[in-house]
Amino acid sequence: MDIIGSWSRLAMKACLSLVLALTLALLPPTAGRTLTAVAADAGSKVVATWMWNTYEIWRDKEGTLNYLTQHGVNRVYLQADPDIPVDVYRTFIREAGERGIEVQALGGKPEWALPEGQDDLYKFIYWVKAYNNSSRSSERFNGIHLDVEPYVLPQWQYERDTIIGYWMDTVSGFVQEVKSDSYLTVGVDLPIWLQWFLVPDGKGDTTTLTDYIIGRVDEIALMAYIDNTPGILQAVSHELAEAEASGKPVVIGVETMDNGEANSSFYGLGQGAMYDTINAVASALWTHPAYGGVGIHEYDSWRFLGW
Repeated sequence: MDIIGSWSRLAMKACLSLVLALTLALLPPTAGRTLTAVAADAGSKVVATWMWNTYEIWRDKEGTLNYLTQHGVNRVYLQADPDIPVDVYRTFIREAGERGIEVQALGGKPEWALPEGQDDLYKFIYWVKAYNNSSRSSERFNGIHLDVEPYVLPQWQYERDTIIGYWMDTVSGFVQEVKSDSYLTVGVDLPIWLQWFLVPDGKGDTTTLTDYIIGRVDEIALMAYIDNTPGILQAVSHELAEAEASGKPVVIGVETMDNGEANSSFYGLGQGAMYDTINAVASALWTHPAYGGVGIHEYDSWRFLGW
């Protein structure tokens, strides 16, 4: 038995293992932790991001498009900011479309749910329509996305039923006005707890507030702001069931901003943990009829999220 030879081979294996371990340690932290599972079938599932800082498409259009493309994004909810020249929108939307990225106009404030906020809501709708009507087909928004969160208003604490009624009327009026003379896809952002509120269904019975809104829009983005896979899957199950019954797709959104709420954001966990979670959620829900994809809130904070 060649004892010396055996020890030599063991020593060589140990050295190779050490070299491999050091090599792996020196690899960039992004290695193996990307949106691969989500972006693998971009033709049928949405990979979205919210972009509230519209100035970014003017300041660094090429860098923005490159980042979106590299990360498999195929939909952007872009805030409609009238202060940005329309030609900036036209160029960005056209070039985004060439990369397989659709752009929806984003707008919303909590006050838009109140009667006194309706003027601003309709100004948003009219601006998007006027822009589309004056632009070529390749330069148009193909959807309009509403983010109205009246539950952050002080009134929510002491006149909740009234605010919910206003919210329902706002969504119904929004959809009716958008659809009156356009083919824009209508979507809204929703939190993950609206099923606890029962509202009239218009047929002499009651339904959940979630179901009421889902039934009136084309799609929803569910703000599932939880930092782990089991929590997200549990939190979205009710909404997915209601959306399936209505035949509507659901985009499941995660948070990257520092919102100060425990276990709700990937701000302190980093991109790697977020991608792992998103991929696991996508794998678990891929065949669910109502699962439409994932979204990352929001573009600026995502880009600067650490690993």
